[in-house]
Amino acid sequence: MALGDKVFGAMAWSAIERLLLQGIQFILGIVLARILSPEEYGVMAILMVFIVFSSVFIDSGFSMALTQKINRTENDKSTVLLFNLGISIFCYCLLWISSKEIAKFYEILELEILLKFIGVSLIINALYTVPNTLFTIQLDFKSITKINLIAVVISGIFAIFLALNGFGVWSLVYQVLLKSVLTLVFTWFLIKWWPNWTFSKKSFKELFSYGSKLLASSLLAHTFSNINTLLIGKYISAKELGFYSRGTQFSDVVFNVFNSSINNVLLPGLAPLQNDKSKLVLHSKTIIRSTTLVVLPAFLTLSILAEPIIIILLTDKWAKAIPIMQLFSIARLVTIIGGINMNILYVIGRTDLVLRQQYLCIAIRAILVLSALPFGIFYIALAELTTSIIHFFINAYFPGKLLGYKAINQIKDNLLILFSGVVMALLLYSTFFLFNDYLTQLLVTPVIAIVAYFLMLYYLKVHELFMLIEKIKGFFSR
Repeated sequence: MALGDKVFGAMAWSAIERLLLQGIQFILGIVLARILSPEEYGVMAILMVFIVFSSVFIDSGFSMALTQKINRTENDKSTVLLFNLGISIFCYCLLWISSKEIAKFYEILELEILLKFIGVSLIINALYTVPNTLFTIQLDFKSITKINLIAVVISGIFAIFLALNGFGVWSLVYQVLLKSVLTLVFTWFLIKWWPNWTFSKKSFKELFSYGSKLLASSLLAHTFSNINTLLIGKYISAKELGFYSRGTQFSDVVFNVFNSSINNVLLPGLAPLQNDKSKLVLHSKTIIRSTTLVVLPAFLTLSILAEPIIIILLTDKWAKAIPIMQLFSIARLVTIIGGINMNILYVIGRTDLVLRQQYLCIAIRAILVLSALPFGIFYIALAELTTSIIHFFINAYFPGKLLGYKAINQIKDNLLILFSGVVMALLLYSTFFLFNDYLTQLLVTPVIAIVAYFLMLYYLKVHELFMLIEKIKGFFSR
């Protein structure tokens, strides 16, 4: 079954927003990486762990609960806004109190003032979470695109100016804060909604019943997905953490484009089908196959061309990040498909099952990462790849049990696409050695390989290829 035009259109706009946003952030990140040192990026990576963790706690899964609820009220919206604001203030106070001990733990004294300063973004972000959720519910990704692009461009240019003038890690901190402020201002300028400032106990209980399990799941997932940063920064070095974070940068740019585009649309787009099992399964099959078709060549290309990408764009001072990028490119590919299975559970309201899956996933990640820690960042990245593959099968278990679409069925449905990807990878790897300089390798070989990939799909008559072509034509004609 073809994706509904409304859902596909929303996903297309979400993809455009992510593509433009990540593309600009990618360029800004390259410029900043050429100016700043691995140590400074390592310090920023530590800061962002605490900000991301606090952000998950602040939202508490209420945004997704608001999205999943079909008959949401004004009291629901205002309750979430007030709750987010209150928790953000609490988290900031907690961060302020603990900042000195965190700085001592990492033996980086500057962390104390940096945490107090960047922590203000938590309160700012809490003020625009609900309006941003309302844009998502309405599938209005045009507005989100405008807001994010303006905020990213202005804050990024400002950060480069500061970096060139010797501000070091502070240039990255100011970038985060300015982006938050600009997003707040433009979100409230464009949103056609105003809260009634009512905190409803009834709304809170209803939303918390869905969001509490999601909160626990998200807290566990973010804690252990960021545990690498905490451990590397403490037990190896900030410099090695800088290499590790830059090694994940490129795969994360592509991952965020696709993953955000999918996740932003799946819940609001499929929520109306939560009680129609047959339609939900058909849409899920199409989404998984279409996603695999698009993301496979992107991540395979990133993995094989990691060396010329890093050397040309970041210079050879970042060469140690190359194998990290290769491993994470494959890991992120697997994670995207597994994430679709988790979204299916969100759609049908089974956040309890998501939480049960997370317990097992986290236990596996903790064991593998801790086992790899004494051997360095390459083996930590290898542990992440292994974890991602295992997680795919875990995440597909409950959707397979409830809907009859198991992991093995998903793999079988994608065999022709996977075969085309293998052929593309072999061709890309072979042509890579035909050219001596990095620039030619980077510009020529992916074009040859990707053209071959889509020709292979065309020859094998993969239905999703023709479906996507028709949907894209319809999207642009509208």
